Amino acid sequence: MGHPVFVLAIRPETNEVVIGNSDEVYSNKLYADNLNFMSIEDLADEMEVIAKIRYSHKGSNCTIRKIDENKVECIFEEPQRAVTPGQAVVFYDGDYVVGGGTIVRT
Repeated sequence: MGHPVFVLAIRPETNEVVIGNSDEVYSNKLYADNLNFMSIEDLADEMEVIAKIRYSHKGSNCTIRKIDENKVECIFEEPQRAVTPGQAVVFYDGDYVVGGGTIVRT
């Protein structure tokens, strides 16, 4: 290749690994399911929160909204590196955990 490449997607149904350059590992959106809310009973409207997409992630401002009974869309103010399906996402409102879920796609 002559330059670093990164895994962008794994498609087990077709036995494919999709690779790309470093610019392509950023995403400004994710979808999560298997939701579990903590400090709220349910997400009725859009909500501005801080989302952490992995343990070492400092968190980033985003807006979340439910798109069906058990799925949220999270739109980041700034693109995030390596948003990874299968990983957990946790939403915070200050020091309170709003809830979280499993990232299903970007």
